[in-house]
Amino acid sequence: MPERVKPKATMFTPVLVLVVFLAILAARFLSPETLGLNENPYLAVVVIQLVTYAVPAVFYYKIRGREFAPKVRLRMFRSSHFLYLFHTSVFLISGVMLLSILMYTLIPGAFAASASADYASFAMNQRFFDGVYLVLAFALLPAATEEFLFRGIVIGEYERYGAAIAVTASALMFAMSHFSLARFPVYLFSGIVLALTVYTTRSVAASALIHALNNTAVLLLEKYVLSIVDKQNVSMTLLMILFAAAAILSAMLMCFEASGIYRDMAQANVPSEYVSHPDRKRSIFVRIADAFLTPTFLLLVILFVVVTLKDL
Repeated sequence: MPERVKPKATMFTPVLVLVVFLAILAARFLSPETLGLNENPYLAVVVIQLVTYAVPAVFYYKIRGREFAPKVRLRMFRSSHFLYLFHTSVFLISGVMLLSILMYTLIPGAFAASASADYASFAMNQRFFDGVYLVLAFALLPAATEEFLFRGIVIGEYERYGAAIAVTASALMFAMSHFSLARFPVYLFSGIVLALTVYTTRSVAASALIHALNNTAVLLLEKYVLSIVDKQNVSMTLLMILFAAAAILSAMLMCFEASGIYRDMAQANVPSEYVSHPDRKRSIFVRIADAFLTPTFLLLVILFVVVTLKDL
């Protein structure tokens, strides 16, 4: 008889994410003056990001001990992965822009209200270093902290049930953490692509790099893309064709490069890090129930629904 499931993945990990959710919501309820956004917006955003994401994640990581560290994949990607990462970045950015156009067309008010560019607009001006600080505070740091939590810890805990469940759990928690129904498909798609990147490269640094590039693209380009969509003319059609072509071509090239990476790992006899776990032998339906039909995970879903429904 296989070993009974330890409750750490299904019970304790959602508790960690719940703490992060509550910290995010607490920061939202505080005024800009209280958070210090008017005095030093960059420093304030850095502190908020560290307190809401990094501190709980690092605390959990330390509690789990040394045996858990390899599962988080805090390692650099190989130089041979650069081409894969380039194609994946193009695919992610193109897909995000296409989904953004779709959701903006369907629910323009709710989608525009949750724009990251609007949230960061108080920090934008024409000086070069302000642009650098903007990217560091609103693109690079969020990518690093969110990848450590969702693609490092969450995947590391949930992959005992299989890669598909780990990818799904990571993507769902990541999407819900942004508390936006209008942008939920965008974040869900992003979470899936980033999780697949971790499994292909076996590196959270790789997914953090792609995440940061996508954040930067959204931060700097989204408002111009949506302004073209508002015009509803031939420019919008051409823009969608451009993004669709880029997404299709980059997806094909991404898959081609990924197949080469997996082939090289197979030839080098690199072992998988999760396929031998006893839980993998159980029925897929039992594993899905253990992963998602738990009180703590359902509490995350309820909190997300309650908070976001009022914004529609």
